[in-house]
Amino acid sequence: MNEQSITKLVAQDGGSATVTISGALKIDAAADLRRVLEEALSEAPTVVLDAGRLEDMDLTILQTVCSACKSAAARNRAFLFKGELPNCMTAFNSGIGAYKGASCRQNNDEPCSWLGGKY
Repeated sequence: MNEQSITKLVAQDGGSATVTISGALKIDAAADLRRVLEEALSEAPTVVLDAGRLEDMDLTILQTVCSACKSAAARNRAFLFKGELPNCMTAFNSGIGAYKGASCRQNNDEPCSWLGGKY
């Protein structure tokens, strides 16, 4: 398993910020992820979460990502996932009984990105 990593890259034009997460993210990484996502939301109108190299996660990571998505909606900013959801996310979603296409009341009833909805 790769070491956990949380990085942020703001586009030169300031139009977007990409937050990349990889490795195994658990409760000990949630505060750092929250801080990085909050910074990204403050710096750019569109935040893209690249979780393509995420290998494992727990509920605190789901809660942190959902909170960032809710914050983006409240600020009229976009929060998007890059590419396909990694296997650990789809397995987690299945394990908690979540289903693709579920809408989110906190995000203008858009399909939940976390569940593989609109990206």
